Amino acid sequence: MLAMVSLFLSGCGKSSNKYLDELKNYKQPPDTDVTQSPEYNFSPLAGTVWQTKAKTALVDVTRYTNEHAIDLVPPETFEPTDLKYKPIAGMQIISVLPIGTCLRIERLMKDNGEWGGVRVMATIFNETYSNKVIYLDPRLLEFNQFTRGGSTSTNRDINPDMLEAVTNAP
Repeated sequence: MLAMVSLFLSGCGKSSNKYLDELKNYKQPPDTDVTQSPEYNFSPLAGTVWQTKAKTALVDVTRYTNEHAIDLVPPETFEPTDLKYKPIAGMQIISVLPIGTCLRIERLMKDNGEWGGVRVMATIFNETYSNKVIYLDPRLLEFNQFTRGGSTSTNRDINPDMLEAVTNAP
């Protein structure tokens, strides 16, 4: 019986090391630009310019791949006095931006790794962060099947409580 246990344990060690080696060598596949894909119905938003209707914040977020990203988030993410306050775990606030901050929606990127979701990339226009590419928090958008909320709609739109269109875009 001891021989069987010994054989079993030595076999586990090898497969465990092999798994760890594969995990160590894993590289996240690059994201894919799906802006023009009819499946995501995003192209009408690409290139549009908006301004914030509420304070927002730029936050540094560590993604599941341990990579850092800069997200533009609504007050409920960074403002402790907000009734819906729920911060993102591990986020670092870079800057709180005033109402009226302008941004241009650039493209929709699909994650090709374990997560597999989509993120909206935008360029922010602000004296300090001018032309900085950021990701928009899904709460700045209307809920649809590609954002949390479980809607079956494939339409993409902006959350009218958070953003409004700019007619004389920068």
